[in-house]
Amino acid sequence: MKILHISIFILAFSCAHAEIFKWVDGDGNIHYGDQPDSAAAKPMKKLPGLSTYAPPVTPEKSEDMSEEDRGVVASPAADKKSAPGYRSIDIVSPEDQATVRSSPGTVSVFVALAPVLREGDYLKVILDGSPSKAKYQGTVINLQNVDRGEHKLAVAVYSKQGKELLRSGTRTFFLHRTIAKPRPAPR
Repeated sequence: MKILHISIFILAFSCAHAEIFKWVDGDGNIHYGDQPDSAAAKPMKKLPGLSTYAPPVTPEKSEDMSEEDRGVVASPAADKKSAPGYRSIDIVSPEDQATVRSSPGTVSVFVALAPVLREGDYLKVILDGSPSKAKYQGTVINLQNVDRGEHKLAVAVYSKQGKELLRSGTRTFFLHRTIAKPRPAPR
């Protein structure tokens, strides 16, 4: 039984050390293989490394950072006594300087609010300096029929009395709307 295991080990080891050949065919295509298919095939001495991907490192938001550095701006009308509990508000999506592609002009806005929205309070979107008339009860907001072009976006928390409590930093995004040209009628 030992001889069988040793034989299998030797066979596997010899296959693992097989040479890799590289050659170029008549059309200029590069080929690799364990057996040369042409006289131009040359054994490779060192194989290239594996392709890997490492995502870019993003700085973590620390508690030491000021609210302004984190993109949180207290409203000028905000007064700390009226907003107990709301620590931060930030727009997660769209990212700053992002391009949004939507033919119907729909833009999804994702908001991070800490802590969660209290009963009676609501969010408003400030698009290009104008607060929306709509009041939003959730942190996922779908804007409809936004014109194409560059836009400035912010989100604010309002109390049930209608007082602005906290406003996010402003984000710029670009909306691309595809407008299909009508096809000419067949003749």
